[in-house]
Amino acid sequence: MEFEPAVSLTEQIADHLGREIIFGRLQPGSRIQELKVAGDLSVSRGSVREALLILERRHLIEIIPRRGAVVSRMEVKEIANFCELFAEVQVLYFVKLAAIKELDTSGFCEPLEAMGQAVTGRNLVAMLDARQAFFNAGLPFLNDFYLGSVLNGLIPAGLRLAHLAARHADYESRDTLRYHQAMLEALENNEERRVRELVHAYNGREKKLALGCSVGGRLSASDRADSRLTA
Repeated sequence: MEFEPAVSLTEQIADHLGREIIFGRLQPGSRIQELKVAGDLSVSRGSVREALLILERRHLIEIIPRRGAVVSRMEVKEIANFCELFAEVQVLYFVKLAAIKELDTSGFCEPLEAMGQAVTGRNLVAMLDARQAFFNAGLPFLNDFYLGSVLNGLIPAGLRLAHLAARHADYESRDTLRYHQAMLEALENNEERRVRELVHAYNGREKKLALGCSVGGRLSASDRADSRLTA
């Protein structure tokens, strides 16, 4: 019998608040009031406080002395710095997977199918959920505790950035689907160089779209043309 630990109440609270931040229902700079959250969710203030520590590790909030928990900002500098780091972490992750001979890629198929349905239904929430599931599908094969821990800490902020990028007029959800399809093919064929190319191309495009939607961010016509994914 395989033991699967239940998701704790603290994690459930963190996941709930995280989705509120990722999908823009809690705006950057807004304060998260422990008492209000505890009352709204009928949980203890202590559980909310612990959940906020999880969200801080996921880079979705900042806990500021004498002010409390505040939703982290995603302005030009923050976006640029995050995208550079997140792209390199993804390269490390997917290259390690691509190096595994006869990698069991069956777990990636369901997220891809869900992405296809999300594209057809124009459902961005389902698209991002499927994207997270695609990330998670490779974690059992990683055999690298530290990289897995870093990746888990960055994925929520990555989804938040993806949601921001999706607000851009040039965003095309089919590009996301094609990218993940191409990534799966590269993993199956152990194409480490292709993995690097895909990650940098897709993340570069997403960075430009997100910057175009950020406060003070601008995209030139040539940048918009270059941001098209050619996977």
